[in-house]
Amino acid sequence: MKEVKVKGLAFDKRNNTPVVILEIPNSPLVLPIWIGSCEAFALSLAIQKAEFPRPLTHDLILNVISAFNGVAEKLFIDSLEDNTYRAKLILKVDDKTMEIDCRPSDGIIMATKKALPIYTTEEIIKESGIRIEDQAEQTEEREFKDFVEHLDIDQIRKYFENEKKGEGGSHEGN
Repeated sequence: MKEVKVKGLAFDKRNNTPVVILEIPNSPLVLPIWIGSCEAFALSLAIQKAEFPRPLTHDLILNVISAFNGVAEKLFIDSLEDNTYRAKLILKVDDKTMEIDCRPSDGIIMATKKALPIYTTEEIIKESGIRIEDQAEQTEEREFKDFVEHLDIDQIRKYFENEKKGEGGSHEGN
C-alpha cells in the first residue's frame, strides 16, 4: 500500500471530464482519476471546507456511520478493472473493521472531508501513474487555485435552492 494525497482537480478538455489528481509523495508521478461533474463539485466544496446549513450527501453518509458508532479510518483504492477504479472505505465499528465498497470519487470526497489517509497499490501506480512536468504541474495548480478562488458559495446555495423549488431548469453542459 502506498499513501496518496489529493493534489487538486483538473479538467480533461479532450473528454470534457473533471479529473481528480492524486499526488504520490516523493515521486514524480501522479494518479489521475476521471470523475463526474457532480463529484468534482462536491470535492471542490470539501477542499474548501465549505459549510452548509443542512448535510449534503457525503455528510449524510458520514453522519450515518457516526450514528452507528462507526469511524471512517481510511480509503483504499484497491483495483483497476476495465478502466474503472475500485475502492473501499475502511470503517471501524465497535472494534470491528469493515470494508465498504465505494466509488473512488465518493471515497475521496469523504476522505477529504474527514482528513483520512488515502492509499492505493504499487501495481495501480505502475499501471496508471503519469509523470507531470514541472511546467504542467504549475499550470494545473494555478488553474485549480483560480477555480477555487472564483467559486462563489452563495451562487451554489442559490443553485440548490432553485433546484429544490423546481426553478433550476436543465443544467446539461454546464
